[in-house]
Amino acid sequence: MFIKPPQKRLEFEKLLRELGYKDRSPIYFEEKVTKQINYVLPSGKAMGFYNTIVPYYNKKSYLYTEFYQNYHEPNLKDLIKSLAENILFSEKTRIGEVYWKVVYTNNPTEFTLEERRAIFQYFVKDVKKWFTNGFVKFEPREGDMLVSNPYGPKINKGFTNYSMDEGTKQRALWNKRLGFGDLKTDGFCYARYDQNLKLRPL
Repeated sequence: MFIKPPQKRLEFEKLLRELGYKDRSPIYFEEKVTKQINYVLPSGKAMGFYNTIVPYYNKKSYLYTEFYQNYHEPNLKDLIKSLAENILFSEKTRIGEVYWKVVYTNNPTEFTLEERRAIFQYFVKDVKKWFTNGFVKFEPREGDMLVSNPYGPKINKGFTNYSMDEGTKQRALWNKRLGFGDLKTDGFCYARYDQNLKLRPL
C-alpha cells in the first residue's frame, strides 16, 4: 500500500531538486546522546558540562530537520541552499550536531578568571578525546562532519541583544579550540574528519 509522504516532506524534496541535488536517501531521526563531565576545583566549586550530539546518518536527514524547524522563515530556500553548501551535501557522509550546556554549583560570578581558564582547559582536552574516540552512536569515519551552533548569552550579562552577540562570539572561539572553523553567516561552525580521523575546520 502506498503511503503519501507529509506535505512538508514533499516540499523539501522539491526544494532539493530546485537546488540541483538528486538524493533518494531515506530520512532517519535519531535520539540525541548526552555525556556528562564534572570538573571540581580545589576550592570545592564545580561545573558540570553536558556534552550532546544529535547523530544524523545522512546529510539529507539533517537538512530536512533544519527545513522543518525553519519552515516559516521567509528566506527558507536561501537558508537551505547555504546549509547544503556548508555541509558539503554532495559528499554522502554522516553529520552530527553537537552542543553543550554548563551547570554551576555556585553563582558564576564566584568563579575567578583563573578557575574558568583551568576548567576550560580540562573541557577542551576531554571533548577532543570524545571527538577522536567517537560517540555512543557515532564513531568517526573519513568525511564525516560535525556542526555546532554557538548561539547563547554571555555569562552574567542577561539575555540582551548585546549579551547574545558577545556570547555567540565567545562560544565560536571555544569551537575553534575544539577544531571547528569560523562562524558562518548561517550561524553555524563546521568541521570535517580527514583521512587520519582528525577534525579539520571548514
